[in-house]
Amino acid sequence: FEARAMSSIAAHHLSARPAVARRAVFSRGTASNRATVRAATSRRTVAAADTENLPANLKKIVGAFQMVPDAMQRYKQLLFFAAKLKGFDEADRVDENKVPGCVSQVWVVPRIEDGLVYFTADSDSQLTKGLAALLVEGLSGSTPKEIMQVEPNFVELLGLGQSLTPSRTNGFMNMLRLMQKKTLEAFMAAEAAANQ
Repeated sequence: FEARAMSSIAAHHLSARPAVARRAVFSRGTASNRATVRAATSRRTVAAADTENLPANLKKIVGAFQMVPDAMQRYKQLLFFAAKLKGFDEADRVDENKVPGCVSQVWVVPRIEDGLVYFTADSDSQLTKGLAALLVEGLSGSTPKEIMQVEPNFVELLGLGQSLTPSRTNGFMNMLRLMQKKTLEAFMAAEAAANQ
């Protein structure tokens, strides 16, 4: 049953979808100020609802990024994540583990231990390494189902729009999709091995 559920979740989440943008434009004036306050409150409510389905570690990371009001500080936070990324085995730098459609070279490898997924990753660019590290830290220790349920538009909640070019954002989405795909493959392989 769980394998069928994972497959249906995978079919839904691995399809290529652009991230949904949420933007509001306000005019000046007193009524506008009230509308701005209502919209900000509404965005916080939407953000809270959007983070509810994220794995616990990823939810913490999103919350930490949301606490930083300055785009440059969020960028520095990404570089901090890059520095925390653990070593990567040279033998894993193969095309099978390489993220397609990324400006930089990025590799990701999952492993399943006790029903939870753990990732390692690396990149040849510090910024991309930071994005990979964010996903590694945010998704590691989650169940395959939790990982498969992460919607790509969660990136908007990080507030990195000003720091990332469209090609970097696309690469980030491709990292998430590959991690989800590899999670599903590892889960199916573990299930098959357990059933033998």
